[in-house]
Amino acid sequence: MKIMSTRNINIFGFNSFVISSIFIIFIVSFPSLSILRVPLLIAHFCFFYFFNLFRFKKVFFNTNVFFIFLLILYIVIQNLILQDDFLSIIQAIVVTFFLFIASQISLSERQYYLKQNRHVFLAKILLFILPFFLISFTQWSDFRKPGLFMNPNITSQLSVMLLPFVILGLNKKSLKAAGIFIVFLIAVITASRSTLMALILSVIIYITVAKFPKLKFPSLLLILSTTTVISIYAVDISIWVFNTFSSILNQSSSRLLYLGYNGRDVLLDLAIERFKTQPYFGLGFGGAKFDFDGHVLGTHNGLIEILIKFGTIGAIIFTIFIIRLISIVSKHDPKFKAVSMMSLTAILSLSTNSSTFFVLNYLFIYSILLVYLGLPKKTSTNI
Repeated sequence: MKIMSTRNINIFGFNSFVISSIFIIFIVSFPSLSILRVPLLIAHFCFFYFFNLFRFKKVFFNTNVFFIFLLILYIVIQNLILQDDFLSIIQAIVVTFFLFIASQISLSERQYYLKQNRHVFLAKILLFILPFFLISFTQWSDFRKPGLFMNPNITSQLSVMLLPFVILGLNKKSLKAAGIFIVFLIAVITASRSTLMALILSVIIYITVAKFPKLKFPSLLLILSTTTVISIYAVDISIWVFNTFSSILNQSSSRLLYLGYNGRDVLLDLAIERFKTQPYFGLGFGGAKFDFDGHVLGTHNGLIEILIKFGTIGAIIFTIFIIRLISIVSKHDPKFKAVSMMSLTAILSLSTNSSTFFVLNYLFIYSILLVYLGLPKKTSTNI
């Protein structure tokens, strides 16, 4: 009797990781269970990594994995200089190590994931789950609903980052359009401006790259740089659009048409001033929180948080890491190239309004999973 190889056991593989991540986010969304957030996420990543290590008995390595460990080394050196508290150091190492685990999950399955149509199964499951994101168990405000995860930003941002997986596994244009429309509805009911912007930009880039699959690295880098800049100046662009079409837009009271910064401009000014006090090595993970009107808040800007946490030196390492991701995407086959660019566009767009990097969520992890999963079979893992 033929014994099944552990490499073919996928019950705890790529798809299971993505699907179970959604359930973990749902569980910790309940206020009474929020204390489980850190232990559950750590247990989730560690379980899948050690199962992956058990299956393949090897560590998959490439240049980007090197930069992940370079960031970890930098964090240790940085905190020795800053003498930051122990918990901040552990958090920094843990969330950075999550990137390594995501790379291992994808690199281990990339050779047979599409061949066994696992991407189709995941897409169908996610397309079935996404409409449930529209359900709200609690009330948020008169102008927006919190959605399934009891927070409008979490619900909407999660949906837009899962959308590329849906697009990847579906061939029918009608089903792809259905997935996009569902995420659009989620953005509308949660009244999340950042998600709506990320959705629009990422869909445009998906269509563009799918139409021109031979786009090379310089073009992809320019595309992502442009969409990120557009996201940074989104409010100013919105004001121009509003003034141009004021006769039409004035009739709507939707929060999506609100043109203010919600105090984020003040947080941004505070963050920049704090960054100037330690521009080279940064302030560590404990330096990215602000006491604002009696509340402890982050910067609501992932790019600025990188500067504050890592300083200029660490930010340069992280920027090289992102550029290397784009380089990997440029070598993808057309199908993966389009969805990977879609995912990177969405995460970089969201980063201009939210904390997306080196925090305890899965948003950036989803992009990492896609980029490495699409690494061509004939390409060495030492890319």
